[in-house]
Formats: sequence, C-alpha cells, structure tokens
Amino acid sequence: MAFVFVFGQLHEMAHMITGYLICGQSGIQLDFNLIRPICAACENSPYTYISGIAGPLFSYLMMWTGYFILRSENTKRYGLGFVLILGNLAFARIFTAGMGGGDERGILTYFFSNQPLLLIKAINFLLVFTLAFPPIYMAYKRLANKHKLLVISGFCVVPLCIMYPYEFMLLGEVLKSGFLAKRHLLGVADMIYLHTAIMGMIVVFFRKTLFKAYTNSIT
Repeated sequence: MAFVFVFGQLHEMAHMITGYLICGQSGIQLDFNLIRPICAACENSPYTYISGIAGPLFSYLMMWTGYFILRSENTKRYGLGFVLILGNLAFARIFTAGMGGGDERGILTYFFSNQPLLLIKAINFLLVFTLAFPPIYMAYKRLANKHKLLVISGFCVVPLCIMYPYEFMLLGEVLKSGFLAKRHLLGVADMIYLHTAIMGMIVVFFRKTLFKAYTNSIT
C-alpha cells in the first residue's frame, strides 16, 4: 500500500509537472485525487492535453516495465515486476474506464468532442483494457500459488478498498480542515508531500521484502 500511495502521487506529479512546463505556472492539486494541472491563464492553450496524457503515460510505462520484467528469464526481479504492475493499479484503470471515466476518456473527449459520448466511452474502455490487462495477465501467469486467481483478484481489488476510505476520504478531510494545506511547490499541498515522503520511507525500509528475489515463479 505504501508503494501504491507513492506511485499514485507520482502519477499526479506527472500531470502537475507537465502542466507547469506547458504554462510556466503551477496548477493546483486540490486533494489526493483531484487536480487541475493547468492554471486558469493557460486553459485555452492548444497543448493542455499533454498534461492529461502525462499521468497515465507514467503509469502505463511502469506497468509495462513490470510486464517485460516478468516476461524475461531473470526470475530474480519477478517481485519488482509484480509490484510495478499491481502497485500502479492496473485494474483500477480498467474499472474507472468501465465506469466511463479516467484521464484517458478526458483525452479522447478533447480530440473527438464531436463524436457521441457513448462511442468515446466505448473506445476509452477498449483502449485502457488493451493497455492495462496484459500486464495483469502476465502477473497472473507468473504466480505459482494454486489459488492464484483469488490472489491476483485480491491484489487488484483490496488496494482500492483501502485507498478510497483512507486517502481520498480520511486524508482528504484532514486536508480540507487546513492541516498543512499550504502549497509551496507546484500547487501541491505540504501534507501531500509529507504523506508521500512517509510512504516512500516505508517502501525503502521494506524494499527487501517488497522486491524479494525469486528463483522461480512468485509464490
């Protein structure tokens, strides 16, 4: 979960940094899940869509890095590959697209605003499924556990069940109360940086377990 929180924020930072590079000014990250990477002065820029692409591009890059690690013969890094795929919430991207949302849908709407919304949602789901499902399936194939369907399902769903009430609701309310709510860098609240730093230290502390070397498939 610490890895999920860190890489979830890195996803948001990809949006925010790209928005800053486009505009020269910071957007704003309103909470742990809601961002406006482009400042009001640059909303009409023809390049705003790039900031929308940056977040999912980062996440897919991490997932597919995990995919190719698991596809390789170097089994010692299978733990890292597994974490890169499931820790970047590949299933969450599919689920969100299935519900008609996600960054990808926003990008498609930008380019195909004259097309029916239902068509955009359908294309969005197919696109996201094509990008996110193969890494999940590769992680599933590499599991040696006899209950691997249950295991992979748990790694897909349980992080969402923790993340939404803890990060989006609880920490979101704490942030709304004004605790460390000032934004000194790239429009991101100090509390978000602090939480990400703490989660990052947990990842580093447990790195030998989290990225455990395997001599065979993951058990």
